[in-house]
Amino acid sequence: MLRRSLLLSCLLVLGACDGGGGSGDDGGLDAGEALVDAGPPLACATMTPLMGVLDDTVSVTFDTSMTETRPRDLGLGCGNDEAELRWAPQEVIEFTVPGDPGSTYAVEFTSNLPGTDTSFNTVLQARDTCETVPTGAFPPRCFDDVAATEFRTTGAVTVPGGTVLYVFVTGYSEPPPEQMTVDRGTVEVGFTVRRGDPPTLSDGFLRLANDDVRIQGTGTDPNADVRGLALNFYGPDGLLDIYGDGQATLDGDIFIVRFDDPPATGMSWSGGVWVRGTASNLGRYLRAVGATQVQLRAWDAAFGLSEGIMRPIEEATLVGLGETCNDEIFCRQEMVCSSGACIPGSAIGALCDGAPDITVPATSSMGATTNRSGATGAGLGLITVDAECIADGNPNGGIGAEAVYKVDVPLEAFDLVVSTDNPGTGAMTDTILYVRSSCPDSGSILGCNDDTMTSAHAALELRDLTFGTYYIFVERYGGLAMGSLPHEVSVMVRPIVPTGQPCDAATTRCTTGACPAAGMCP
Repeated sequence: MLRRSLLLSCLLVLGACDGGGGSGDDGGLDAGEALVDAGPPLACATMTPLMGVLDDTVSVTFDTSMTETRPRDLGLGCGNDEAELRWAPQEVIEFTVPGDPGSTYAVEFTSNLPGTDTSFNTVLQARDTCETVPTGAFPPRCFDDVAATEFRTTGAVTVPGGTVLYVFVTGYSEPPPEQMTVDRGTVEVGFTVRRGDPPTLSDGFLRLANDDVRIQGTGTDPNADVRGLALNFYGPDGLLDIYGDGQATLDGDIFIVRFDDPPATGMSWSGGVWVRGTASNLGRYLRAVGATQVQLRAWDAAFGLSEGIMRPIEEATLVGLGETCNDEIFCRQEMVCSSGACIPGSAIGALCDGAPDITVPATSSMGATTNRSGATGAGLGLITVDAECIADGNPNGGIGAEAVYKVDVPLEAFDLVVSTDNPGTGAMTDTILYVRSSCPDSGSILGCNDDTMTSAHAALELRDLTFGTYYIFVERYGGLAMGSLPHEVSVMVRPIVPTGQPCDAATTRCTTGACPAAGMCP
């Protein structure tokens, strides 16, 4: 392998290590100058030709620990990105795809074969020309690792018949020691070619549902192997540079999604995916930049791409617990659509079903307060509080774990006063309070508070409620890395007393205002 120092000296003296020559006037060597050893030839100088066979597999075997060719740069994003660690030995296969140039074929290749050393962490890169590094982000041309524990590699491309592919066979240079893998060794690479017409996309949509995004597509696919959708986003000024590299391109500024469930096999397909706000900032990003349109393209198992269709970016119709849902109408956060109706997700359902009861012994003419001690644990919670509920507007302020309490109130009219500003809540504990009338339905929130006027504790007063069940959520601002934090929540039920009925100035409120000193509502 050519050392980096030698490569640098080649560049300084010759201008390139691939060759030189010419007269001294045009940059060549003057008579008597010492020639610099350029080392072994570049990988493209010693390619191995291989002819594909339609609907069959052909293979070739190498031992790259014996390879004497000098590596080509695979570019950033292929193998090891560390500048000084990108030079594992390479072999190049000049693979000719059989078939009609007017038709497309899926070329599947793999090093996950018996002839490959199981500890050889292989990387495969497919190029259109041997000297040119692929630059687009999708369809992919660099492939690494079959799975988290399988470091051999499988890849695929879709190309016209007669295409010549240059497939680089190399290793992940100096892989992490915990993998117990190597970057060179014996390797068998197999190629299978089949007819591979890309899927078609006839319709689709992208809808924003709070911080979540629902993406859907329908079309046909002769190979029944459609896998997902590729998206480009547009604003008022055109294609968006979503990765911020200063240049917006269709194959570079692309967002790839894989369907949640593979579409049923057959010519016609319909597939969709949820991009959850807890996993990606896609929804928040699209709103922030004012994205108005999306181009959708379907892709298949060999990364064949359909023609694109443009669709507007829309706000989704959201419904609540028990309401009808389908591919056009979605459940609000924390619920799922099951048999055409919104129900709690399993984790949310367990959280709500396990909410402890708080009994507040109020009567129609005398209010009461009950205090309850609890704690919020570490990590992310199941419920993300709207940024509008957070005092500083931080979208990550409401991501912490939550404790939920249930309060049943049989009164016809009352106020509910809830607070964590109590001795049992640590002085430095920053709590968030919110109340819902339906525990799993984010659309049933009645009120929320982050900080009181004097502390990072929270207090909330809800007026003119009626008999029913209410759910009180206590959450710690920003979450907690480890352990748990205690809180003390007080729940006051303050009856609303009609005219002519006895009242208590400390614990009730008259329909006309405060209870007078006489103790009778005017």
